[in-house]
Amino acid sequence: MTQHPRAEIDQLAEASIAALRAPSILNTQPWRWRLASSHTELWADRARRLDGIDPDGRLLLLSCGAALHHAVVALRAAGYAADVERLPDPERPDLLARIRQGTPGPADGELYRAIYRRRTDRRPFGDRRPGDAVLAELRSAAERHAVHLHVVRADQVTAFASAVAHANAVERSDDRYRADILAWTTRPRQERDGVSARSTVPTGPRTLTPRDLNLAAPATLDPGPGSDLGTVYLVLVVDAEAPAAWLAAGEALSDVWLTLTARGLAASPISEVVEVESVRTALQRLLGGVGHPAIALRVGHPAPDAAPVPVSTRRSGTDTVGLPGQP
Repeated sequence: MTQHPRAEIDQLAEASIAALRAPSILNTQPWRWRLASSHTELWADRARRLDGIDPDGRLLLLSCGAALHHAVVALRAAGYAADVERLPDPERPDLLARIRQGTPGPADGELYRAIYRRRTDRRPFGDRRPGDAVLAELRSAAERHAVHLHVVRADQVTAFASAVAHANAVERSDDRYRADILAWTTRPRQERDGVSARSTVPTGPRTLTPRDLNLAAPATLDPGPGSDLGTVYLVLVVDAEAPAAWLAAGEALSDVWLTLTARGLAASPISEVVEVESVRTALQRLLGGVGHPAIALRVGHPAPDAAPVPVSTRRSGTDTVGLPGQP
């Protein structure tokens, strides 16, 4: 039986709202959704691009790809496939995707539930390393989007940590980078975006030093008892340097992150290794010179008895989702 158009647009609206929970670089949420009579459109919001950190817009498109996958997950949870046209109009490059409600099918709510449980957890993880079976599942999640997942081997971790440290040092000396960090860690509460000190942790002993997000205010999240000994580092790799590949990398990031969340793991992104060109090139060599690193993740089991990470603020649907008839 054909669904009533009103019910269909309501379902697409709900998918667009669920997509607002997607991860994004510095929680910039650089997207807008526009509902039409039979589909919803995902648009890049270039006003939210980070001039210092992301001058080419790679991470902006990756963030939008994560939002796209979140919307697809929401449709599947409602019992529908998603018909997606990616980059459908060469004359309008900021129109990233057009989604229509597809054919009915079995409802799959596992990843949808993970959308509302997923957090960026910057604290040290526990001693227990994620098992090979779950890492294989994460690799499959990335490959669904023609994106490769590289697990940094034990003998590569020191070089990987050095690359991250070098990227952080380069960026700390760059006024444009510091301006981005200051702008997006001091956002007015009513904007409902950016990174709050409530979700950042003080610097402490660990294998990989995290990005310093506390230029304006000290971190307030307790790092907890984790040793970080069980943490694994993942790198998502694409075959081409092109908008379609960056968008796909974001879809893969979402799929991987929601899958690991559903398995009781936690993660935080390491984007600095792809923000500095020389470091991105060094990381490419470390991975064997095949493909182009898109983003890295640290993944692990939360430390026992660790308190929940605070929920990051999100813009409302009225700010980001345009209804039919609206400009």
